Amino acid sequence: MKKAIPYIIGIGELQRKAADIIKSVESEQEGFIVSHNQPQAVLMSLKRYQQLKSLEEAKKLEEGEVLAIVRAGDLEFEKGQTKRLKNLKELL
Repeated sequence: MKKAIPYIIGIGELQRKAADIIKSVESEQEGFIVSHNQPQAVLMSLKRYQQLKSLEEAKKLEEGEVLAIVRAGDLEFEKGQTKRLKNLKELL
């Protein structure tokens, strides 16, 4: 079962227990690597990393689509192809 709070590990402990830590990360345990009590890096499984990268790419694609729609609307407005409405009911 995955913990709600990730574990925190020091760099020295990471060096001594690398194999065990990698196993815990593979089993979906996420954590922070700290140096001098300051977070320096995040440990996560490759599967979780790939999920996050997929979400990031999907967000970029969606943002691009929204921007293209806005640009198309701006062009229509510049060409006078849009309607002015007093309220939304006129559109419906």
